[in-house]
This record gives sequence, C-alpha cells and structure tokens, in this order.
Amino acid sequence: MIDIKVKIDPKTFEDFHKAWVDFAIGLNTGTHDVAIAQAHHICMEAMEFTPPLAKGGGQGLKKPAQTAGDMAVKLDVKAIAISANNRSAAFMMYRKLGEAAYRSDRGYFDRVLQNSKKILETTRNPIMRKIAMDPDHERGFKKAQNLFARAVPQTTADGLYDKFYDDIREPHKKAMIRYNGRKIREKQKTGWLNKYITTDQSVIDREVKRSQLFVGALKAGWFKAKQRIPKMLTRVVKKPGGTIPVWVSRHGQPNGVIKYSYNDKTLNLSIINLIGDNNGVATEARTKATVYGLRVKNMPKEMQYILDAQAAKFNKKQLKNNGN
Repeated sequence: MIDIKVKIDPKTFEDFHKAWVDFAIGLNTGTHDVAIAQAHHICMEAMEFTPPLAKGGGQGLKKPAQTAGDMAVKLDVKAIAISANNRSAAFMMYRKLGEAAYRSDRGYFDRVLQNSKKILETTRNPIMRKIAMDPDHERGFKKAQNLFARAVPQTTADGLYDKFYDDIREPHKKAMIRYNGRKIREKQKTGWLNKYITTDQSVIDREVKRSQLFVGALKAGWFKAKQRIPKMLTRVVKKPGGTIPVWVSRHGQPNGVIKYSYNDKTLNLSIINLIGDNNGVATEARTKATVYGLRVKNMPKEMQYILDAQAAKFNKKQLKNNGN
C-alpha cells in the first residue's frame, strides 16, 4: 500500500462544492472565477498526491518524489536482471539447484551440492542451508522441488540459462504486464531463479535510465488538463496554482481532458486524467478524496488571506486620501 502520512480529512465532491460556493459568497465574487481558480488548485494537488510520492507521503511535485520514482524503477529493473560480471558463485549454485529441481534431475542436484560445499558453508540463506545440509538427500531434494515449484525458469533456445541479453526492454515489459505494471521488486518472489542475465551491467543501467524517463507521466495528465482550463472572466493570473516541475511537464501525451460549459445560471466543469489511475495507483492513494479534503481545508485560509489583503489595500488608500 502507498502510505500517505498527511493530516487531511478526506472529503466528497459535495463537501468541496459547498465550500467553494461559500467561498464565492464570502468574497462577494462570481462563482465562475472561483471555480476556475479552484480547478487549477485541484490539478496541482492531484499532481501532489498522484504517485510517485516522497517517502512518508506528500511532496509530490518536489525533488524527493522524483527521486522516489526513479529509485522504484531502478529496483524493479534490478529485480528481473543481473549482469554476467556481477554473478556470484552462490547465484550460480542457486540457479543450478533450481534447474535440477525443475527438471526432477536428482543426479544433477547431488552433483551441484557436491561441487558447492565451500559456498554452502558460508551461505546465509536459511532455506538453502536446510535443503543442502539435510542428511537425507532425498528429503532435501523434495524440499528444493517445493521451493522452486512456484517458479517457471526462463527457458531459451540456447538452453535453460545459457542466453545472455544485450537488451532487456522486452523482458522488463513482460514483467510489467505480468505484475500489472507495479512493484515488480515486491512481487517477483522467486529471487535469483528467474533473473535474466545480461552481457554487461551497462545493459541494466540503460534500461533503468530509459524507464526513468516515464517517471511523472501519471501526474502529467493533470498538468495537461490544467493547461486546458478556461480563462477567468474578471482576472488574469499568470501561473494559477503554481509552477510545474520539468519532470512532470516533459510528458507530451494529451491525457488530460476538460469538459466545460457555462451560461448565466449554470457552470459545468469536469477535470479528467485519462491515465491518473493506471493500475489503481490513485485509488490506492485515495487521491481524489484527499484533494477534495485539502481544498475544503484551505479555502477558508485563502479567503482570510484575500480579505486581509483587501483590508490592507483599503486602509492604505484611506490613509493616502486623508493626507497621512
């Protein structure tokens, strides 16, 4: 689960609607421009609370959020691949034992154990120690079969583990599809058994760098919607809501939609992010309810700020008119 540690009471659209109507009445201004301003704020805050988020939650438009997203991508790619130059003796032993168990080849299993005594003496993996150190080899073999039964090794035309990869874009894509595009590092439970072996560490680094370019894409739907919000009728605001970081605005797909209609009596405005809830990330993070809650919480503060500014401006004008 995504843990958002912020003190915001989730609210419904009805709560939000009442708050912005009260806001408009309190300022004695038209509900149209208030709605437009709040739409900008909603898009900003939806970006804030759409993953990735900083550790501990929030800060979704700041550098810590981008760093968290980049790290998640890096860990996901590392979960599916290892470079040939980084393979350890323990890794190869584990793979060979998995192959023997998968093929029900007891003879090969015994030979691997016989040739791996030094590795087994130092391994910290408690499960592997129980398998390898079991004095009853038949029982140890059955334990291994139970352990590896959950895994389907990556067989290739070159052999079970003989193929080395110069590009892991397709394996990464398959893993994303298999695990619904999220948290491969947590869902790939078979450890070393199913890792692809690359010819060099640079192959993995290249895929990490390529994939990190997509960090911020889910947020960008709100950015694109924000760009399409109609203008206010009585005011001009240069950057309503604030500034968007480049790692969000760099995404070019038009995934944000605005539906707008207005007459003297009715204003209809819908803000839609076509990809914001991909794989359930926004639902899991309760993005919509959190944003409504934040708006309901902040509008009274905004009203007081505007009223104080208006009062200060009026007082300054009065002092000037009175010759003080």
